[in-house]
Amino acid sequence: MSSPSDPNVSDTGDATGAVCTSKATCIPCHSLDTSAILSRKEVDAELGSSLQLWDAVELEEGNICIERSFTAKNFTAALQCINEMGAIAEREGHHPDFHLTGYRNVKIVMFTHKLGGVTTNDLQLAKMLDTEVTVQYSPKWLQSHPEAKAIALK
Repeated sequence: MSSPSDPNVSDTGDATGAVCTSKATCIPCHSLDTSAILSRKEVDAELGSSLQLWDAVELEEGNICIERSFTAKNFTAALQCINEMGAIAEREGHHPDFHLTGYRNVKIVMFTHKLGGVTTNDLQLAKMLDTEVTVQYSPKWLQSHPEAKAIALK
């Protein structure tokens, strides 16, 4: 279903690579150019205000990505989290890199691959992952990361 004001905006992800935000507006990835890449200052402002579990990290090409790492309660909890996050990514048509190491250490790396940097699509998807997926954290990890407690208790 297209928005009357913009034929490139729809309510759901589709085969064109459209990415839906939490406000049900889509930004088609295929129509983005390098002007959509956010500055480090813009990314840091968003991370500080609404994405406290995420960090900005330099990429080899000079751009940045956002990352979130945690230790899950066990292997099953780590896989469950990755699967739930993967389903959201698939639904939205925007796919982060998921890493599972040491059987329960999870890292999510996100940037718009086509452009090699962070766009609003990445920030919106990060918010969705934080609000829609309940992570079963390792109690020891959670104890040393109090910022995650609010999300863990949602």
